[in-house]
Amino acid sequence: MADKNATFVLVHGAWGGGWGWTPMANEMRRRGHQVFTPTLTGLGERSHLWDGRVNLSTHIEDICNVIKYERLKDFVLVGHSYGGMVITGVADRLADKIRSIVYVDAFLPENGKSLFDYTPAQNDARLADAGSKYGGFGMSPPGPWDMPGVSAEEKAEIEALRGPQPLATCVERIRLTGAGNAIKNKMYVFAANYSPTPFRQFYDRVRSEPGWKTSEVNCGHGVHRERPQELMALLESMI
Repeated sequence: MADKNATFVLVHGAWGGGWGWTPMANEMRRRGHQVFTPTLTGLGERSHLWDGRVNLSTHIEDICNVIKYERLKDFVLVGHSYGGMVITGVADRLADKIRSIVYVDAFLPENGKSLFDYTPAQNDARLADAGSKYGGFGMSPPGPWDMPGVSAEEKAEIEALRGPQPLATCVERIRLTGAGNAIKNKMYVFAANYSPTPFRQFYDRVRSEPGWKTSEVNCGHGVHRERPQELMALLESMI
């Protein structure tokens, strides 16, 4: 059991779903925490809602509604990968309800930027894929993650569950007022063994900014699947 129980909202990345957090979330619940793992519109068990209208604003609204209808406050908000885009938008709207915010190998966008602004090397291929398979509205999952230490069976399960990501989630530019800066407890967790990575730019940026805690974890991009115990300890340090 943890020394102090808390509430966590864990936001998954592109092509994923709340299912990606399930093994770690179940362990966190056994430790006494309240844990929410919402699936973003158009993905996972909500893939039947996938269409060209789903964008970053939709996903920000998804999480804001979890907070509203579950009446959450004083919680730890966590985003993995693309989930960093989402939690940044949520924090800008609901900073007064958030105890701490944690980016797990995640995008940390600036005002007026889209995810594609941070991934120039991949964008042409993703746009071509969207046009050839999804009528211009979606993107196929990339190749299998390199996840040392994760069993072949678990890797196969992850690959089987990943689905197309609505393209508009990655091209919509985020609009921020700066209200999220009011959150005092902030952490960036960097996956040191993921290469090539678009995330070092964010990790290097916050290391020089006051108010940020940073940590490097020796694993690939799937930190919550590869190093769940280490990540749980980092999250609990933000209670």
